[in-house]
Amino acid sequence: MPQQRIVAVLAVLGFQLVAGCSAVSQAQPAQPAPPAAAAGVAAEGGHAESDVTFSQEMIVHHRMTIMLAEPAVERGGSAYVRDLARELIDGEKKDITQMTSWLRSWKAEVPEESHAGHDMAGMASAKDVEELKGLSGSAFDRAWLKALADHLEAGVKMSEVAQAMGKHAPTVKLARRLVEEQREQVAAIKEHLA
Repeated sequence: MPQQRIVAVLAVLGFQLVAGCSAVSQAQPAQPAPPAAAAGVAAEGGHAESDVTFSQEMIVHHRMTIMLAEPAVERGGSAYVRDLARELIDGEKKDITQMTSWLRSWKAEVPEESHAGHDMAGMASAKDVEELKGLSGSAFDRAWLKALADHLEAGVKMSEVAQAMGKHAPTVKLARRLVEEQREQVAAIKEHLA
């Protein structure tokens, strides 16, 4: 997603949040809110457009992670790269299944498999993926780890927005987990590259 689109989405979501808060405060007398509502997170069944957008975009992001990781399982020069690639593939597939289930329950569009997400900010480009094909061993590992770190950092940013704007408690929980996991992965990658 281009940077301008992210800014536009954040601006719209921020406006909706402020407008929604204003409407609620004018329409209803002050009442104690249940704990989840007080934190701005709906009960498990409720969701907002930001939850739908996050799931749709994170599915695309996760598919790209899998596309990046698959060649590393076979061509990675180190056990670290091969193991990380396997771990990513397994985890991303589980998350995709969960987010797909949420989208279907909300009667929202599930991104097509063919959408590779190369136009999203921070995502590896088709050129990056192609360049990896010509590398092997430690050269592959370094290029792959650099591309993956950038890709995961974009995922952290997406997840931070979902944490702040989400209303669906399980989506917010997933976003929180992804922020923690991907920050740890990026830190480990940078340490490995040092």
